[in-house]
Amino acid sequence: MLIGLLGLGWDVLAPAHDGGPLVTSIILLVAAAAILKWAEHRVAPERPEPSDTPPILRKESPAVVNVLCNDATLTAAGFRATMIDLAARGWLRLLPPGDDDDELGRVRPAATAYEGDALLPHERLVLQHVMARFTTDQAIPARFLAVDVKGSWWRRFRTLVVDDAHRAGLVRRRWSLIELAAPTALTVLSAAFWWRGRQSGNVEIAVIDSIERRLWAIAALVGLIAIAYRIIRHVVDRTLTHTSAGLAATSQWLAVRSRLTEAGFGPMAPSSIEIGDRRLAYATAMCMAEGAAVELPLAREDHYRAWSSVGRRARLVRVKYPTRLGYGLHPLVALGGGVVVAFIGIRLRRLFSNTARGEALGSLYDRFPDQDWLIADVATGLTVLSFIPILAGAFVALAGAADVFSTVERTGVVLRARRPAEVAPLPRFIRKRLERDRYSLFVAVDDGSSGTVVAWRAGERNAIPQGANAIVRATPVLGYVRKAMPVGHVLVE
Repeated sequence: MLIGLLGLGWDVLAPAHDGGPLVTSIILLVAAAAILKWAEHRVAPERPEPSDTPPILRKESPAVVNVLCNDATLTAAGFRATMIDLAARGWLRLLPPGDDDDELGRVRPAATAYEGDALLPHERLVLQHVMARFTTDQAIPARFLAVDVKGSWWRRFRTLVVDDAHRAGLVRRRWSLIELAAPTALTVLSAAFWWRGRQSGNVEIAVIDSIERRLWAIAALVGLIAIAYRIIRHVVDRTLTHTSAGLAATSQWLAVRSRLTEAGFGPMAPSSIEIGDRRLAYATAMCMAEGAAVELPLAREDHYRAWSSVGRRARLVRVKYPTRLGYGLHPLVALGGGVVVAFIGIRLRRLFSNTARGEALGSLYDRFPDQDWLIADVATGLTVLSFIPILAGAFVALAGAADVFSTVERTGVVLRARRPAEVAPLPRFIRKRLERDRYSLFVAVDDGSSGTVVAWRAGERNAIPQGANAIVRATPVLGYVRKAMPVGHVLVE
């Protein structure tokens, strides 16, 4: 089957594409990518300002509030807030850490709920999650209640919370067919011109004499597949955004968040709440209760969203972790290594190209005269592959040259500190193999100037823990951290 697929792929790319249709296909592809990028920005959830009306607790559950205040996305704080809310309503009892549990709290069922207090489906699921693990008369340590945010239980919990928000008219699907119509049409047109260029292409010209044109055709095909995959993901995924009612509710809840911050709910421990007081649950839902996160670490926090108190008022910040080639390298290493790799690629391309034409390695043809066609085909394939180190080396070298004398500085809070294996798009076991034993850390520092923070990559010497105030100097393109220093400290060289 593999040989058949390879043969089919070779038949598709065998003709050298006609230049006109290929250029048109690439132009349409670029237009589709630009419009899709603009559409993604346009449909992103809005972030309203806190309401000026007196803050009051609305009827939404803490999990729904968590969705509203986090870009219409459920985070781990929503699960934690639901458990604290159940304790405030008498369904559960939260106990302080035991002598052997460090800082982790304990949970046990209770029977002090108010008569007539009904549970929503997602609240019932959380209660069942606790009851299923209460097999003795001992309280359950929080570690045994933790869930995987990629597991089936979390998907069910998220679905129930989203359904509740849908019924309340607070959220809706982010993407509709109207938003995707233009990029889809341009992608289809680009694919049609690509195929037309292939049909009218020259099948007589040798591969070795038309490699550049074929590489452009392959690059366009890869781009078509990538954009088509992205459009399909937007259709299939259940990403959400706020409705008008949802934006109004979010604005009011943000006003409540400001009032709860002033009231000192941030460091409060869940085990200290009183029956009937639900304010800590809502503070937890809006990601401001650090004490609750310490006692009840029930799920992994969101890598890509974080609340920051830097600036005029607390705000939600998006975090990006670049994975482009060479990111995190020292500029001089990137410059030198990129030049060497590109130079080697150029030399290999010349060698393999001449071999495919019979102008080099003549002794190889003399030793195997009956396999001259095979030698030419292998050399042609190696000529194509030699473009990889040329392009990769050139890109890394240019990035290193741009960063040699460039430095940017941020002073603020480290919102996220993540190992690359945690946030890489590659499978985790592959990323861990690539990382080996070399320690590195993505550090996202918020200085209050933007709603999106691009994480830089630090080595062991410049690693800063999450939550610390720091001054970080890094390069703008490669994101290499030159120096990181906690605020209030002076590091001796």
